[in-house]
Order: sequence, then structure tokens, then C-alpha cells
Amino acid sequence: MKFSINKDILVDSLQTVLGPTTSKQNLPILSSVLLNVFKDQLKLTTTDLDITTIASIKTEIKESGQTVIPMKRFLSIIRELPPQRITIEKNKNNLLIKCEKVEFKISTLNTEEFPQIQENSKASLIKLNPQKIEEMIKLTSFCVGYEDTNYVLGGILFEIMGNKIKLIATDGKRLAFIEKTLPINQPELVSKISFILPIKAVSELHKLLKEKENEIYLAVEENKVTFDLKDTQFIARPLEGEFPNYSQYIPKESKDVLTVDRKQLLFALKRASVLSTADYQGVKLELKKNNLTISKNTPQLGEVKETIETKYGGAHLEIGFNPNYLTDVLKNIDDNEVRIDFFGADKPAVLKKTDYIYLLLPMKI
Repeated sequence: MKFSINKDILVDSLQTVLGPTTSKQNLPILSSVLLNVFKDQLKLTTTDLDITTIASIKTEIKESGQTVIPMKRFLSIIRELPPQRITIEKNKNNLLIKCEKVEFKISTLNTEEFPQIQENSKASLIKLNPQKIEEMIKLTSFCVGYEDTNYVLGGILFEIMGNKIKLIATDGKRLAFIEKTLPINQPELVSKISFILPIKAVSELHKLLKEKENEIYLAVEENKVTFDLKDTQFIARPLEGEFPNYSQYIPKESKDVLTVDRKQLLFALKRASVLSTADYQGVKLELKKNNLTISKNTPQLGEVKETIETKYGGAHLEIGFNPNYLTDVLKNIDDNEVRIDFFGADKPAVLKKTDYIYLLLPMKI
């Protein structure tokens, strides 16, 4: 195996596939990258058995072959080389790396120990808009139950039916739902496609989607989903289990509707949160005609109160929330104003925007 490649291109590609190797692993092979050289391509593959990332780069190939190298060490070496063309060659159980007057020789691992990765057959591909999927992940991922005992809440539910795609996440105390239209000219979907993508896979996918402009493709099989991003393939094993019936928790429209400046509400909640402790997390929202008072009283610490002007014509209401649950959504949306529907002091409140619903349970103050 022997090839040459621009240093910056190789660094970028290694960073693209870095994610799966960052997990704590007992097997060194899972903290490594497979280099496969053939025709005019260098293919980089990493996996932790649950998620796999494959990046393909066109480069100057002098001799085909493959090898496995520890990712952390390899990437560290490449980063420190001069910004010139690098020549990489396998010699028995070593990898020779040359750049200008710099030469490294590092030990390789046994290629046969690297897991066999079955790539997507490109059958029944669903077109997706990367900007839309990135936004959908951004507005749902903070609701995932990271420490929840219910296994399926540790991921985001993807549902595809007709010309719509939906993403839903919940940790049992709040729920985020978003729906978007798929790009045109799709293959006909005769039945609903659904899978739960674990949060680690979601996070890695979100990184890969940034700055992507062209349409990407999704293929769903029995025990894996594949996102094809042209020069990169991302393969993940979905979670097994039944996601909660989220639709039953979303209430109908309320007459008690608050419209408020998003930034004003966000900053007021952040200021109130300064007095939060593990035992006293909640803040109180008091709604009167066209104004909202946010207050917090923490024993041995102090109290804070702030009133902001709003559009509100509903009944007088006092309700408590974990402020983090409100700030999480307010800092991730871009709207100047937000709408929140209230259904009583002991019922969930619902923040709504086009194609998006965020539901959160109140807490006693």
C-alpha cells in the first residue's frame, strides 16, 4: 500500500471519521482507522460497532492495499506535519509517513481484526434536505433522556410517511416534535418508516450535516440505517423497542396564549436561574393581562423578581417550571417572538411555532 495526499485534506477527512473512535473501548481495534487504498481512492473507516463512518477521498495511488492504525496517534502525527504533500506507505507491520524532511514509522494493527462493515446497497433511498435535518435535530436533541431508565428515550424517533418526515424526542418531563416536508421526486412509500436513532449517533450525524448543501440519502434496513452524504457514509444501529405514543400527550389549542419576546424571556429566566440550587430549581411565572412576572425565592440565598411586557389576554395564572427546560428551547430557536399555550397550573405548557411543538410539564414551587 502506497499513496500520496495533501496534508490538510487528510486531516479534514480523519476528523470527519473521528467520532466512533472516541468511545471508551476495551478493544484497541475499535479506536483505530482502517485505511483502504484502491484505484484512485483512499477510504477511511471507523466503527465502535454501533456507529460507523466512512469517508472517501480521491488521491494519487501508487500501490493498492489496506492497513489499520490507531486513530489518535495517526491524527496527532498528521496534524503536526508541514502543510505539504504526504507520502504514506505500508512496510510489513509498519506505516511509513514522509513529508518533506520528516519521517515517521509507526506500528500497524492486524487488518483481519477490524470489523467487517457492510455498506449500503443504495436501494430504496429517501432524499433528505441536510439543512432541514440539521434544524430538526437541533430542536429535538436536548429533550433526549440521557439518564432515563427507559432505554428507548435515549434516542430520537424518526418517522417518514408520504412526503413528511417527523422527529420526536422526550425524557418524560418534556417533549419536542418537529415535522418537515421531504424533497420532491421521492420513491413512493407504501408504509410508514420509523426508527429510533441513539443520541450518540444523532450527535455524530449532526456534525456531519453542518455546511452540507446538496441532498443526502437515507436507507433503512432491519438492523441499520445509512445516511449517504456523497463522500461520507454514516451507518448506525437503531435502538430496539417501542417509543411512547407521543400524539396522545399533545393538547389542543388553548385560549390562554402568551406571546413574548424570545430574548427577553430567555435572559429573564437565566437571571432567575442564578439563584437555583439542586433542591430549589423551579422558577415561578405569573401571567396577568399583557405582562409576565418571573420570580424565584431560594432559602438562605435570596430572591429575584422581574416583569416583562407581553401579549396575554388569558386568565390570571401562576405556574412553576424548571428554568433549564425553557432556556433549552429558547436558545435553540431563532424567532423574535414565541407563543406559549397554557392549560392551567398543573397541566403541561406548549410552545408552538410552524411545524414545531415543545411540551413541558410544570413543577411545584
